[in-house]
Amino acid sequence: MRYPPGMSILQGKDDIFLDLRQKFWNTYKTGLMYWPFVQLTNFSLVPVNWRTAYTGLCGFLWATFLCFSQQSGDGTVESIFILLRRKEAGDRSPEK
Repeated sequence: MRYPPGMSILQGKDDIFLDLRQKFWNTYKTGLMYWPFVQLTNFSLVPVNWRTAYTGLCGFLWATFLCFSQQSGDGTVESIFILLRRKEAGDRSPEK
């Protein structure tokens, strides 16, 4: 018996590779834009004694993005801005 990896098996999905096919390249390209910028700022602007904390914070933000992307995004940063705009528009209800 073959045991497929990842969250898809825990979620009981029929096609466990669907998320991989749909989101991998978008997430990969987003990571290629994010991590070089993080490391550039890490080695050029952040003092030596704060580099580990800075990288940890950036890793936390990346993990948060990955969790969001798994739940409702498509692996792009644009999907986060669309969600924030929707929430902002929904929060502004007309006053009576």
